[in-house]
Amino acid sequence: MNATLSVQDLWSQILALPAGDRHWLQDKLNMYESKESREAPCQYTAKEMRQLLLQVETRIQQGAPGFSNEEIETELLEEMPWLK
Repeated sequence: MNATLSVQDLWSQILALPAGDRHWLQDKLNMYESKESREAPCQYTAKEMRQLLLQVETRIQQGAPGFSNEEIETELLEEMPWLK
């Protein structure tokens, strides 16, 4: 059966569910959200990322040496050995 529901129709259907079923649905949605957040964690907040970028730009403007390709590869392989 193919059916098209608007978001409002879907919300009305959810509200019509018995309380126990709504709690079950809420638990399932919370588990789904929790799983998604674990799969793609963000290491930095937007503010922290801007600060890091500003620090890097400052070092570049001051002529600070960067990393060689070999140094980057070595560090990446140490942190992520499955890339070997």
